[in-house]
Amino acid sequence: MKERSLHTLLDGFQKRELQDLGHILGSDSSPRLRKDQLVSELEGYLYSQPGKWMSHLMERDVRLLRDLVHAGPGKVHYLDYADYPSLLEASGLVEFDDSDENWHKVWISRELYDIVAPEVDKVMSSCEKSGRYELERIALGYLNLYGVIPTEKFIDLMMDWYESVHGSDFEPLSAMLRQSALVKMYRYEDSLGDYICSPCVENPEEIFEWRERSGMKRFRNFSYQAVMEAGKGAPYFTVGMKTPEGMRLEAMYKRMGLDGFDLIKAEHDTWMEAQYTCDVNDALFQPLQDSPRGSSVDEQSWKACCQIVGDYANSVPKWMLCGYSSSEKDLYKVDFHPESDQVDFSKEDVYKFGIGIPHVPPYAPCPCGSGFAYRNCHGKYLS
Repeated sequence: MKERSLHTLLDGFQKRELQDLGHILGSDSSPRLRKDQLVSELEGYLYSQPGKWMSHLMERDVRLLRDLVHAGPGKVHYLDYADYPSLLEASGLVEFDDSDENWHKVWISRELYDIVAPEVDKVMSSCEKSGRYELERIALGYLNLYGVIPTEKFIDLMMDWYESVHGSDFEPLSAMLRQSALVKMYRYEDSLGDYICSPCVENPEEIFEWRERSGMKRFRNFSYQAVMEAGKGAPYFTVGMKTPEGMRLEAMYKRMGLDGFDLIKAEHDTWMEAQYTCDVNDALFQPLQDSPRGSSVDEQSWKACCQIVGDYANSVPKWMLCGYSSSEKDLYKVDFHPESDQVDFSKEDVYKFGIGIPHVPPYAPCPCGSGFAYRNCHGKYLS
């Protein structure tokens, strides 16, 4: 496997991209530097201060680095195609191969291995002890529950949580938020204001449009426990799994033969599809269809399983409703009637993937309306 040197990788970026990468990793450079100077400065920073720049990474990235280091240089690590890439993958700091449509192959070069191996375990331990990762999970929890939130509101929520746990000395919180890659990477600004988005949100404008239609302006309140649950497990977040509807969904998926990572991925995908579902949507039921028993249950059991999925989708906090559920607001509900002729839940009728759909580029929006890129939605199931 051919690997690029760190210098070659950095030299391939535009000047603005180098400045952005340096900013995220805690090495702000003068905008007056020439590109070749930026390359040399950032390369030197990565070599000389691995503990510092790794402490600026999100928890998911550090865990990936740790796993790759423990596997060894050049050893392939197989990842599923997540809804959004890690910074390490997006920047190319770790090597990857996307030629396999089923698996994302990632490995660490010998050069980067030698830089991070002595420090990565210490960074992980230090960030955990300092509370940085706890803060990140709370921040991700709020973002996953609301989808998009004004930056001012986000900071107020973080201050309220921090005061309840650590007291009113906000300087450590301020320092961690200034350093946070999450805040740096997922800020969104338009003519109407300054926002922070969940990493899972692909189109903030769409969420604003739905909120405008529904008249939603007030954000729902959540317990800190619910927020923490919503922010754990990056990148495969699950929301509302400890509610009655969530527990029924998990129990049903287990009966359908899902466990381990497959269960986590099915729950995550169902939550994501529920965000964009305003009627019966075949993508919402895809995890059920793909389950080991999805093609073998009788029609009555199938309808019951679909009802459980729909009940969960209606109960889960929705981005378009500022964290309220469809059931709470009686808006954008998955509304189906198994006993009528309006919707037929037979598998043959509900799941006609690809029929009548023209060729779609891999990174174009999926025609099903899920909001995902085609390659990460129905494109995964078609040759």
